[in-house]
Amino acid sequence: MLLVTGGSALLLFAHRDALRIFGLGLMVPGGGFLAHADICTGSGIGHIAAWLCSVGALAFALLVWFGTGNVLLPPFVWLGSAFWAASMNHGAIQPGVVLNVYYLLALSAAAGCLSMLAWFMFSGRQRRIDNEYLVQQTARLETIFTAQSSRQKPEMSLAHLQRVRFALDRALQPLDEFSGFEQRDQFQTAALRYQVNFLAYGIALTQARFTPALGGYMSDAQNKLLNKQAQHRAWAYWSLENLWGNCRWNPDPTARENIMYTGFVALQMALFQASTGSQEFSKKGAFTLVHPNGKRYEHSFESLLSRLEKEYERSPFYLMACEPNWVYPLCNTMGASALRAHDAQYGQTKWAGHAPEFRRHLDAEFLDGMGRYVPCRSTYTGLALPAIGGAMPLAMPCYFLNALEPDLARRQWLLLRRRLFDRHERLRRSEFWPIDTGNYGFSRGSAYAATALAAAELGDECVYQHCMDALEYACPTTLNHGVAHRRKASVWAHGVELMAHSGGRDSFRNLISNPLSSKGPRLEPLSYPDVLVAAAHSDAVSSSLQAVLYGGAGDGIKSLGVSGLRPLAPYRITGACLTQVRADDMGTVCLEIPLAGRTCLTLEPAGAL
Repeated sequence: MLLVTGGSALLLFAHRDALRIFGLGLMVPGGGFLAHADICTGSGIGHIAAWLCSVGALAFALLVWFGTGNVLLPPFVWLGSAFWAASMNHGAIQPGVVLNVYYLLALSAAAGCLSMLAWFMFSGRQRRIDNEYLVQQTARLETIFTAQSSRQKPEMSLAHLQRVRFALDRALQPLDEFSGFEQRDQFQTAALRYQVNFLAYGIALTQARFTPALGGYMSDAQNKLLNKQAQHRAWAYWSLENLWGNCRWNPDPTARENIMYTGFVALQMALFQASTGSQEFSKKGAFTLVHPNGKRYEHSFESLLSRLEKEYERSPFYLMACEPNWVYPLCNTMGASALRAHDAQYGQTKWAGHAPEFRRHLDAEFLDGMGRYVPCRSTYTGLALPAIGGAMPLAMPCYFLNALEPDLARRQWLLLRRRLFDRHERLRRSEFWPIDTGNYGFSRGSAYAATALAAAELGDECVYQHCMDALEYACPTTLNHGVAHRRKASVWAHGVELMAHSGGRDSFRNLISNPLSSKGPRLEPLSYPDVLVAAAHSDAVSSSLQAVLYGGAGDGIKSLGVSGLRPLAPYRITGACLTQVRADDMGTVCLEIPLAGRTCLTLEPAGAL
């Protein structure tokens, strides 16, 4: 409106042709070129082509603004085209052009108003239908959410172990090496940091469910992935985003907004601590970012969460922005999950203070007319992008919301689930985006994996199995030296799939609200991949340990240690070269294990037999 008003003032009251043409350029993107446009002369056609190029350039600038947070580019392109047209010395504006421009603006405004009216009428009708549908589903919930809670002491299959190795091979390499990761861009969903995040989430969920009594390589992998996030290449993007999005030069990726780094890394720390019992990253300065110029930014789990809380209070939508100006509900559910996990781990109530406002704004500001979560909303304009991308962007928030607001997660899932099957109960392939979010390749792998992940967390066995079957069909598994991977799927999709395989009904929610204890016997430093652990569970009360092992580099005698035993107590063993050992004064023993395929190992106090 300001541009139209300012442009009209110049157009109607200025006496110089250049100023009037500049006014046209303010009113309409590239409008200054229309001052001398016609279809009868070569020059006039050239001006039409220049106008079309200006409109195309503005559309590209808006796309860059969305993708990188570069808020300066759209006004630069708009004003640049206005100045360019005004600099052309072609004389006065042709007769009728001004009137046609106002007709164009009036028609555009009328079309916009009619479109909005039609949308509101359609979405209101759809909301009534959806609400009736949700009421009808109340009696069917037990037939939809059929999965039972995870059984006690579950065990990974060998095929599952081979998938875990895909993540471990990337995690356990030296901190400054990123072999096996994909390098596409650092601003959108293929960014390196997201690959690291989701591989770490998958390893944490695997450890919590299948190997809670394992230290060694699983804990080391999570630790190294967190330290990879501290490598400059993982956060170097922010200096540019902060400059062109906030007009500030501060390369610290946690200083302002940027939940896509702060919140995601905080959740990575939360899951590391919840699945291992370690509080290493809660120490002051444990997560230090070092800029190439020598500047150091010292952080910890607590400091990252403090930044989240400050941004909640400062944000006009309460939820925190990702790229400068763009607020994503999905990203905010991840950061909020980290905050809730912190409360569970330290007995605090930080999340309780934010939960009511978080929920209110989530429902009031981030639902479209049909009750679906919008992908993102602009804090500068208030405009929200439409729900595009098929099932995945609607399914992923359900996963994280289940740890925060389970009723909202279930509501969204029921509305999404209705779209996933045709009348013959077959999965609708068209509902799954054909572009892999993790590397922009042509594959539905990430969409199937993400939808299966949400289905597993909510306990929808039917959707989970259909999506996993479709994933295998679209991206067949390849086995290479004992490591399973999908050639057509991105590293990010592999991480999401690992989370889905490691999940179960409410598994993420339970880990967030009930962190595991590090008490009890634990398998300690193992030689990866010589010894692969499919299950490791202990009982702190009885001081017993049960584990299932495989030889990742072939069968044979392998060495491993056990800690957390009762000092100097005798233990009876099955599955080792010795049948009885005595713990040392530190409560540890070293064992020689003959591995031959699936090998079971148990330790229990000899006096209990």
